[in-house]
Amino acid sequence: MRSDNTARRCRPWYPSGQYLTSADLPPGERELAPRVHSATMPIRGVIFDVGDTLLTQEPLVGSPSNRRGAAAIAPLVRPFLTTQLTDEQLAESLGEALQEALVEAYQHECALPDVHGILAQVLDAMDWEPSAEVVEVLLPAYFEPWYQAMQPLPQAVRVLQLLREAGLRVALIANVLYGEDLLLERLRTLTLAPHLDAVVFSTELGWLKPHPAPYRAAAQRLGLSPRTLVMVGDDWEVDVRAAQRLGIRAIWLRSADVQPRDESAAAVIDDLGDLIPAIAGLDQQERAA
Repeated sequence: MRSDNTARRCRPWYPSGQYLTSADLPPGERELAPRVHSATMPIRGVIFDVGDTLLTQEPLVGSPSNRRGAAAIAPLVRPFLTTQLTDEQLAESLGEALQEALVEAYQHECALPDVHGILAQVLDAMDWEPSAEVVEVLLPAYFEPWYQAMQPLPQAVRVLQLLREAGLRVALIANVLYGEDLLLERLRTLTLAPHLDAVVFSTELGWLKPHPAPYRAAAQRLGLSPRTLVMVGDDWEVDVRAAQRLGIRAIWLRSADVQPRDESAAAVIDDLGDLIPAIAGLDQQERAA
């Protein structure tokens, strides 16, 4: 899940309170930290970002899915409010509260925001204090349109299929505020799930990328060393730089609104159709080294 440009410009947070150092890595990986391109083994697995890499993703604020989600819960909410509230006002209040929490998380420790608490606070500001049981009913109804709006990017399904046929293991890491079950069902519906060996959701770990935990969980679930993995994503800081600091090579799916200070990714592609040739090129370089 991506935030706005302000959040994407923030420096990633790591356990040391700064960029990852060798002391933050497990003993077996510490020798990888000083070098950006430190891998010396052939590529055996690929980790994907989800939003704007494999699937389209609408903004949390002002998007059609934001408005549809608010319209879905408005009939359940409105009878308990003392003031008149339009669907548009509810959509704006919820979307902005979630967006602000996401930006704050990226700017600080990358801990997963408490979405249950955020929804309760928004409604409390409207003079209604919903029970925990009511919040559990409202959240899936609000988020479902957001996931239903997701569509695969061109060639996404075919690329995943080809990677698996080539003998590579495939994982994805999703920054999810809420609804990992909704996303997983969407991945099944869009036929991406059958081509995945592992999935990592921020909701199960309590941490958002670029915290190291999701990347390490993906490597562990694939059963592969970071040195044999490549990360693919559109966010320069979260998908490229953060992965590199853990010894994972990174391929940047170029984003038009991002101009990195340096293009230190292992490779840069403009669409997923370029991914397999890029991986083959990196693999040949490593085998020749």
